[in-house]
Amino acid sequence: MPGTGRVSVGWLALVIFFLLVAPGILLLGPLAGLLLVARPVSRQAWVTIALALAWCGLWLAQVGDLPGQFLRAYGVALVGAWVILAPLRPDQPLRQASLAIAVAGGVTLGWLYLLGHGWRDLESAAARALSTALLAQARVVQALGGEAGKQFSTALFDMAGQAREMARLLPAGLVLASLAGLGLAWRGHFPLALKPFAAEPRRFTAFTFDDQAVWLVVASLTILLVLGKVTPPSIELVAMNVLAVMLCLYAYRGAAVFRAGTGRPSALGVALYSVVAIVMFAFVASGLTVLGLADTWIDFRRRFAASSTGGGQ
Repeated sequence: MPGTGRVSVGWLALVIFFLLVAPGILLLGPLAGLLLVARPVSRQAWVTIALALAWCGLWLAQVGDLPGQFLRAYGVALVGAWVILAPLRPDQPLRQASLAIAVAGGVTLGWLYLLGHGWRDLESAAARALSTALLAQARVVQALGGEAGKQFSTALFDMAGQAREMARLLPAGLVLASLAGLGLAWRGHFPLALKPFAAEPRRFTAFTFDDQAVWLVVASLTILLVLGKVTPPSIELVAMNVLAVMLCLYAYRGAAVFRAGTGRPSALGVALYSVVAIVMFAFVASGLTVLGLADTWIDFRRRFAASSTGGGQ
């Protein structure tokens, strides 16, 4: 199906939000690659490609510390792996994205070891960089004064003190940012490409993945909660990051189930849901994660479909 050359406001909002919280190459690089392979459909597509390549080029040209160099190398490897793998199985974008992340991670880790650095070196450098950034932000907020500024700066100082523990979740954060960027790039290429790699993007309410993935959660929890005292630190680190990634994926799956059950909300409903999610984030995130896990056995969306048709197939 040829692209329309039009991009929805919602997709643009997601792109802007992603670029504010993650490196642009994780989204713009894969998007530009897909568009070049699928043939741009309009001037808007060519402008998108030019801007994406310019942004990535400027970012790659920067001189940075070890975490920055690792992230740049990983971004280049991810773009290459994604452009090769995504068209091979366009019916399974999540699977192909996972493979691209695994390939890019393996290639970049190999490059890191060839330079004489180990994972611990990268983790320590990332912790120092994160601590420095948080301390700088805390001082800026503290200088603004006010009770709110004081509380916020205190929270930032506390986070800076926990930078080493936060750096241990660097792999999980990188995987989740990559999945988000590749997902947005996949959806974004449909309206801009002459020959998209699939008929149409799947709806958010249809998001799911292999039910056997629940065993990753079980295995990770077993290692962390039951075998923690006899587990090597490296295995514990892997389990911690795998658990973080899987819980986020199940929360996203739970959100898809929730959306499928509530239908299309009004503008007031979206605003209300957003406020509740922000104010009660921990409760909402936990509830969506449980809902996503339960969907493994209950298959809520199939039940929704059956009830809407009176139980018929």
